[in-house]
Amino acid sequence: MREGHIAIYYGKGKGKTSIAVGRGMRAIGEDLRVVMIQFMDYHNSKETALLKKMEPDFRVFRFEKDRDGVDVHDGELDEHLKKEIGGEIRNAFNFAKKIVDTGECEMLLLDGVLECVEKGYLQEADLEELIERRPSYMDFIMTGTILPEGLAEKTANIYQLVLEKEEVKL
Repeated sequence: MREGHIAIYYGKGKGKTSIAVGRGMRAIGEDLRVVMIQFMDYHNSKETALLKKMEPDFRVFRFEKDRDGVDVHDGELDEHLKKEIGGEIRNAFNFAKKIVDTGECEMLLLDGVLECVEKGYLQEADLEELIERRPSYMDFIMTGTILPEGLAEKTANIYQLVLEKEEVKL
């Protein structure tokens, strides 16, 4: 029987989602089913439009509203908006729990979920419990800007993306 693995891609640099998508594409090439749930990263619509063409093998879900002109990463959001975003994130997380409980894929990508921990929308313990519940055959990939210590202890494959140089466009 297939043994699943847990991986984290984190850091301030760009490319975490692209790496996770690449891992997902490799998985569908091996006849595995992939589910990707995006948290706090819904402005990459061109990337997900392409992925929609790969359904039903590679399914992408978003639960947050597209708030044009609003930076959800901004720490200065009003309380009403924070509560609304928190509810959407909780819906996405509950859907992830359903995917884990039903075992309907061999790879689950939780894109941007670590930022939800960083911003206080989810607790690290929520993700730790989800890892414990996952079927042994399921790959589990999480992305975000931080590496929570408790998750690091439960994860064998951790990759940090570091921006070494950035071209400033004038």
